[in-house]
Amino acid sequence: MAGGNNGFHRYSHGHTDLVLAVSHNTDGTRAATASSDHRVKVWERDEASGQWSAIDTWIAHDAEVTDIRWTGPYVGEHLGTISEDGLLRIWQEDGTQPPHSGRRFRKLFEQVTATGVPYMCLDFKTLGTETYLAAVTRDGYLSVFEPQDHDDLSAWQVMWSDYLCKYPSRMDETAFRLSWHKERVPAWPAVVAGLDRKSLGLAVAVGDMVKVFRTDRERKFYIGAVLDGARALVRDVAWANGSMRGYDLLATASKDGFVRIYELHTPAAVGLPTSSFLQQDPHIARRDSDHLQSSSPAVQAAVRSGIGAGLAAGARGRRDEGASVVPGAIKQDAKLVAELEVKGGGTPWRVSWSPLGDVLIASGDDGAVRLWKKAVDGKWLEAAEINATRGP
Repeated sequence: MAGGNNGFHRYSHGHTDLVLAVSHNTDGTRAATASSDHRVKVWERDEASGQWSAIDTWIAHDAEVTDIRWTGPYVGEHLGTISEDGLLRIWQEDGTQPPHSGRRFRKLFEQVTATGVPYMCLDFKTLGTETYLAAVTRDGYLSVFEPQDHDDLSAWQVMWSDYLCKYPSRMDETAFRLSWHKERVPAWPAVVAGLDRKSLGLAVAVGDMVKVFRTDRERKFYIGAVLDGARALVRDVAWANGSMRGYDLLATASKDGFVRIYELHTPAAVGLPTSSFLQQDPHIARRDSDHLQSSSPAVQAAVRSGIGAGLAAGARGRRDEGASVVPGAIKQDAKLVAELEVKGGGTPWRVSWSPLGDVLIASGDDGAVRLWKKAVDGKWLEAAEINATRGP
């Protein structure tokens, strides 16, 4: 392992074929790589030196491992993997096994694809001590799983599943990708407007758009918003942290060469103050959305002024083609706030957000990693570019 310039380190990943996916745990102390060589490697960062070293390697599947994810911080160290062999597997660390033994992570759960088509993407959501798993196949069949017992991830049941679109042709390029809303509660104006405070949020790239799913108070999924504007296949979607800003922030990477940023706002809560209001009164930002209040009379008046419309929307719920009222189901408006062109002919493939949701990171087929940050005038500007193909 060799040290690079400016704090970056270049090292051999040790796989015998292409690395197809990388995932970091919540606190950034561990990474896992998935490869075409059928293997998974788990890496650990030395806090003193900043160097990364592999602690275990094992054959995880009988084909290419195409995606990998860590679970959240409160349920132990678990990994989820999917492969071209059509299997989804969950691995649990066994501390009794020595490093580099190939047995440090044992298979805890296995699920075969329901359609006979391999999975394309998976992601975990951790809500306190609760864990949820979403996976989508290459033909657009989405499945959401929950454990039979949230203290034991060895047995799961299907919470909801359905095709996201018309069955694609075998000749069509598909890129079904998904991203959970990772935080404990949704954006507070949506909660005040009637959205269930325990609502799950899941964004899924479907063709040239993104469908944003929410759950109502009965934990049934519905489409809460659609992100459009892309002129070609959307290859990735990422949901930013920062619920207390007052709106949701999502990003997409498209085959048309653009990274796009969207805001999700709640129409029923349009009269409610959002992020600038929260910055003025930090007491609000420390409270849960369903207990939003302040010692300031002016703040209380501002919240009360918009809560009537919000409660009315919550009472109305949702009506879909004559369906009955569904409590806790709120529709949201998507606003395209930035179209960021990838210069130099590269095409973006992956997007992700910094933990605070203030920096957007994108990578593409030109080997470059680009970082964008919002300026004081509200425009998103490129802050840095790292070319991974160049030497230190």
